[in-house]
Amino acid sequence: MAAFMDPDEAIAKVARDIEAAQERAARAGELKTAIDRVRGSAASPRGEVHAQADASGRLTDLHLKDDALNLGADRLAALVLQTVQAATRDAGARAVALTEDAFGTDSPLTTHLRAEVATRAAL
Repeated sequence: MAAFMDPDEAIAKVARDIEAAQERAARAGELKTAIDRVRGSAASPRGEVHAQADASGRLTDLHLKDDALNLGADRLAALVLQTVQAATRDAGARAVALTEDAFGTDSPLTTHLRAEVATRAAL
């Protein structure tokens, strides 16, 4: 025989569940806004290249010092690529930290984002 919950208790539980879902939705909206504003940055070891990327890995800013032009095309290209990758890793780490703060380090969302950032960093 199935045990039934008191109707008032069942209504209170549903109300708590709805409230918890609304709070998670609000946090998710706030998190999306915060992640959209994330920028990671990096500089080459001697400062010839400065790069900035957003949390999706898109390059948002790139500065080259005049000295960078003396490196030669191949060396400069490699340095730019390394610096952009470092900026992308920095942005990813910032996004993961925001997600951990909002939903906890072991939440499915945090775990998914952490894996996505790690995969992107390995490319």
